[in-house]
Amino acid sequence: MHDAVVAYCQYRFQAVPSFARVQQLIHAGKAAEVDRLFSGLLQAQLTRPTARGRLDRAFYQDFNNGSAAIRPTLDAWKRSSPSSAFAYAASGYAYVAMAGYERGNGYIENTPQGSVKAMDQRLQQADTDLRHAIALDPRLTPVYSAMIKAGGLSLGRDYALDAARRGLAVAPDNSSIHDMLMWVDQPKWGGSLLAMQQVTTEAQTHAAENPLLRLLLSDVMVYEASNCECEKSVELAAYPVAFDHMGSSGNMLLAGNAAHGSNQELEAVYLSEALRFDPAIEDARVNRIYDLIEFDELAWAITEATRLLKRSSHNMYAWKVRAEAYEAMNDAPHAEADLRAALEVDPVDMPTLVELGNLYVNVTHEWSNGWAIADELIKQHPHNPYGWLLRAHIQERQPRAGLRDTVAYFDANFSNAPSLQKDVDEMRAVLDRQSRSDGEIPLVEPVAHR
Repeated sequence: MHDAVVAYCQYRFQAVPSFARVQQLIHAGKAAEVDRLFSGLLQAQLTRPTARGRLDRAFYQDFNNGSAAIRPTLDAWKRSSPSSAFAYAASGYAYVAMAGYERGNGYIENTPQGSVKAMDQRLQQADTDLRHAIALDPRLTPVYSAMIKAGGLSLGRDYALDAARRGLAVAPDNSSIHDMLMWVDQPKWGGSLLAMQQVTTEAQTHAAENPLLRLLLSDVMVYEASNCECEKSVELAAYPVAFDHMGSSGNMLLAGNAAHGSNQELEAVYLSEALRFDPAIEDARVNRIYDLIEFDELAWAITEATRLLKRSSHNMYAWKVRAEAYEAMNDAPHAEADLRAALEVDPVDMPTLVELGNLYVNVTHEWSNGWAIADELIKQHPHNPYGWLLRAHIQERQPRAGLRDTVAYFDANFSNAPSLQKDVDEMRAVLDRQSRSDGEIPLVEPVAHR
């Protein structure tokens, strides 16, 4: 397994040109220099064991982008270098990514026809550019990976398998092509577990030349576990067996997400492994920070969140998780500042509004601020109980007039929801007790779930 770990680290962390660098050079009229950069990546991939998959990695990092924002750069590259195989390969690769974005993550039968039509248009554009690229230079392995994905999306299984056959004829030990072939051979794409196992077995005949192929050994078991439709305990028990072999970052992420909500220790372990090889998985980092808070590692949690926010200040969940860590440290001012920052990203996010309202009402007792949050919740989410619960809590605790009207509204609109029956009963009891006593009786606090 050691050689696979070393190869995976070399693959994941090798230096490749950023898209920003590519964009800068092309728009400065230096497309020929971009071609020289990518030619160097190809030569390294072909000749240096420590550079396995370098061209594939560069394409994935720079052009696996479903945004139309990169199209002007790629079109300018093709115009400037009409005989560049790299320019057409990058353009086609990005068209496939755009097609995936158009399709979305749902089942195809639930995808709007307009999105399906847009996807198919992008795939035709991709096919044209990708075919032209390998006509110019058939050694460009990212082209075959993109064609396999295009086949899985819409161009057909035969198209995908033909691309895999041609790609492996050129580079039989290429891990990216094997990865994509494994993907398209999954049962949900028309393949089978047997087909996946056959890909794994064939790939291992080249593992001595490219140890990255050993990562495929866990794929079938991870696929079976993550699609088992079984008890969570059964699924989680399958992952340690799968990871007797080296697991990819993606497979570790699947296992970590599976453990979420049922086994935080296991979740933290798998997410840590996923992040070790792919530090850019922001959702995994946020969830691991929540685990750190649960383990009372508050300083560590804050440090991790701060590092993430330095890279991604737009990540609302990073602001929220750091706020939760500050709350756990009884640092209300910093928690408030982070929740406010989260609302700058999404002003109507209900869990953030609820959490900020709870902070004002139940920690700092800033009733006016809490009342403003309750009003905002009711305005943005009138059919959700949280704003009304927060309002009732303020009216009962401050106290403030109007509790009877709030309880009447809550009773009329939410009393039929079984999950809210405890809240309804408590609010009625508060009114009954207030009619007999001026004592303070706390209501059940609304809870914001992460």
